[in-house]
Amino acid sequence: MTAQPLLATEGLGFDVSTRTLWNGVRFEVRPGSVVAVRGVSGQGKSTLLRCLGGLQVPARGRVRVLGEDVHRVGAAERRRLRREALGFVMQDHAVVPEWTVAQNLGVLRPAGTTRAALRERIDEALGVVGLGGRHRTRAGLLSGGEQQRVAVARVLAQRPRVVLADEPTASLDEESAERVRHGLDALRRTGSAIVVATHDPMLVEWAGAELDLADFAASASTRKP
Repeated sequence: MTAQPLLATEGLGFDVSTRTLWNGVRFEVRPGSVVAVRGVSGQGKSTLLRCLGGLQVPARGRVRVLGEDVHRVGAAERRRLRREALGFVMQDHAVVPEWTVAQNLGVLRPAGTTRAALRERIDEALGVVGLGGRHRTRAGLLSGGEQQRVAVARVLAQRPRVVLADEPTASLDEESAERVRHGLDALRRTGSAIVVATHDPMLVEWAGAELDLADFAASASTRKP
């Protein structure tokens, strides 16, 4: 039996002022699958990921995560989905510089996870991204590449059903980029569905499917106000 999609979109569209950025975006991601989102700068890759995660509201269409329409459920349910079902790896790393690495990873402790189990997850996640033994290091003392690896490790420890990664290897040296790729693949192997916006040809090749936003820009001409 084919697994049900963990994330699916229906006719998604987004407008900027009087211009349609993209329209009719439709795809789905099943457990252990990866979709690479491509597009030139300014085409709305980050915006699409924010819409998928319930952080930004599309002009048209629906986003379903675990069967729930993330933009039509109540605010409390949307927060629950973001906390329990969705994991984010953003371009700005989103680490708290004053906290230790372990504190940054433990902030999203899944419901029902004991402290001991969380410590095991943190140990494993840091090992995967090559930061084993850095638990007590303050995140602000790490390089940009290391902070991005912390962001990936945080999602590994969280073990969400759906991962949204926005240019996770951009501006990283090759060692850090490879560690990030390795971490994302570890997430895929746990059964997470992954959507990654990227210009990285190695990530595009790794993904099982591609979504080129240029294919949905045919109606991106100026709209009537």
